[in-house]
Amino acid sequence: MPTTTLRIDDTLRERIARLARACSQTPHSFMLEALAQKADEAEWRLAMQQQAHQRDVALQAGAPGLDWHEMKTYLSQRLAQAQQPMCAEPVRPLAKKA
Repeated sequence: MPTTTLRIDDTLRERIARLARACSQTPHSFMLEALAQKADEAEWRLAMQQQAHQRDVALQAGAPGLDWHEMKTYLSQRLAQAQQPMCAEPVRPLAKKA
């Protein structure tokens, strides 16, 4: 496995060492986990941006979409459901031609 050198200031190095000990990890494994998590988040964000762009292009071309008030109602119901786990699932709004 190739090696990469990171220049880390003393304050951050001490924080990493302290947190790694608290998590029963080595500083090396703590940093690898943090880097992998950051890479996962960046990949997810880029995929969401790409999907949003594709959906926007499709909507601009006349693909079916949702009215904002219907989506807002649906999302409000989903939020209420998340706060009360035993609720029935809200009915999803149907897409309509623009």
